[in-house]
Amino acid sequence: MIGHISPPLGIALMLNNYVHDVATGLLLLSALWLGWSAKDLGATPSAETLGVFRASYQRCLRFVWGSIGVIITTGIVRTVYFMRFEWLPAMGRGLVPVLILKHVLILSMLGAGVFAWVQLRRRLAGLPGWNTESSEETRPNLNPATVEEDD
Repeated sequence: MIGHISPPLGIALMLNNYVHDVATGLLLLSALWLGWSAKDLGATPSAETLGVFRASYQRCLRFVWGSIGVIITTGIVRTVYFMRFEWLPAMGRGLVPVLILKHVLILSMLGAGVFAWVQLRRRLAGLPGWNTESSEETRPNLNPATVEEDD
């Protein structure tokens, strides 16, 4: 049967699609979170504050690139099986408008995530000291084993 999908393959596709949608949401959420956090920096943050935020930003950026990789990889699988796994079953149940709405929402989230990241980068570029590389003097010491405690 052409449209038949075995139960194990169906479960794998369902998990793939779930991971794809979650990664898309995380792209948007990470940009919004950092954007909200950047508001706390103020107009002229101290070198130490900027260093801590830069470290968080760099970690989050690696996370975002990982999310983009997951979105692309799982999106390829989703595209290959879309007609058989999503479209045809939705047609049989009269759920095509719901499926279309879901994809419009997911694409909107993806677009909003990309837009939020672009806006965040523009905002950070305007901060004094953001575009200069963090030197050892301004980079915060985040290693608890080497931090000197005040008596």
